[in-house]
Amino acid sequence: MARLLAGLILLLVVAPVFGQPRDWEEADHRHRGDGARILVFRDYHLEAGETVRGPVVVFGGAATIDGHADDDVVVLGGRVRVGPKAIIDGDLVAMGGDVIVDPQARIYGDINETVVRFPDFDGRWVAGVALAATILRLLVVVVVALALALAAPDWVRRISWRAADGPASSAAIGLACQIGFVPALVFLVVTLAVTIVGAPLIGLVPFLIAAAAVAGTAGFTAVAARIGARLRGTTVEASNALAVDVLLGFAAVSVVSVAAQIGAFSPRWGGPMTWGMSGIGFLVEYLVWTIGIGAACATLVSRWNGPAAAAVVPPPMPPSPAAI
Repeated sequence: MARLLAGLILLLVVAPVFGQPRDWEEADHRHRGDGARILVFRDYHLEAGETVRGPVVVFGGAATIDGHADDDVVVLGGRVRVGPKAIIDGDLVAMGGDVIVDPQARIYGDINETVVRFPDFDGRWVAGVALAATILRLLVVVVVALALALAAPDWVRRISWRAADGPASSAAIGLACQIGFVPALVFLVVTLAVTIVGAPLIGLVPFLIAAAAVAGTAGFTAVAARIGARLRGTTVEASNALAVDVLLGFAAVSVVSVAAQIGAFSPRWGGPMTWGMSGIGFLVEYLVWTIGIGAACATLVSRWNGPAAAAVVPPPMPPSPAAI
């Protein structure tokens, strides 16, 4: 074990692969003479009839021993094959790879093999992870949406009014905001970094990102509330249960995505049907998010407070008795 640790230390502090002369590579790594053999991400082959004096350490490559190694052979992350004429006076240590030892090979030390097995990533395992990630994402969004509906109902209603008044323009504004947010943020950070006055303000950038996320979620909440109110046969303006509208609209927007993730567990739903439903669910959610982001941005920029009240026309006055 002490020799193994020494080999690992040599592996970390020495870079022999990059410092070897040209003839070292041209010999296909078949060496004679004394000294340790340390290879990183390369294969090693000790041919029959050859003798190597010193430990052999291979990291990230395969080792084939057909000759005589008078010290330890250590292979990490690669396959080891010991041929019938091989002689190893020290230990054979392998970690993370297969070990194939011919019965006629002579190994006078110990054989220490550590096998690393990874889980099989089959379709059900991937579907389970995707479903868990989707549920976690939706749970975070619905918690924030309900908090906004309860804490700032007037703001959510104003955004909802704006989205209903101009869904196409809100979608265009939302798409522009999504495209330009990252470049604008990078430009802002660079500008603050190169100016003496702006450098101390760089610490406020995370709060700006959080504020943008809250505004975008408020837009999604407003559109979901509009959808939920329609399902209940009312409007956001007339509704006195904004949180209920948010939950209903959120369920209507997310049901296709969740159904697609659950359907991935069934072999009958696999293939094009699952991918088709996932695509439809993604488009529905993306459209709601985009309209909501655009409506929230428009409301913040223009201080829009809702639709203008319709002008009230007074009823005509009845004719006077004198006119009759």
